[in-house]
Amino acid sequence: MLDNSLLLFGSSSSAFHLSRNFPLVLAGGHNMGFKHGRYLNYAGANPIGGAWTGGPEPYTKAIRKEDQPLTRVFVTMLQQLGMQTDGFAGATGNFPELLS
Repeated sequence: MLDNSLLLFGSSSSAFHLSRNFPLVLAGGHNMGFKHGRYLNYAGANPIGGAWTGGPEPYTKAIRKEDQPLTRVFVTMLQQLGMQTDGFAGATGNFPELLS
């Protein structure tokens, strides 16, 4: 059943309540073309976070890697479910890295 279903679990517990670097789990969808069993890291080896020890707030640091919008995951999910769409919530593009 899971091969024919999709389950997206996410948390907004990124460092300092920023709207980036959210941990997500996408399960299922093998029969829809999704590739699993791997970890995709778009935050880099040392993402913004950790304990604050004074000085400039961590959220003011420059992002070292390009953020990937969550809407790309939604567009990919919709496309694999058979919907003809190129965008979601005002953003466009899919996430081909999720597909096998």
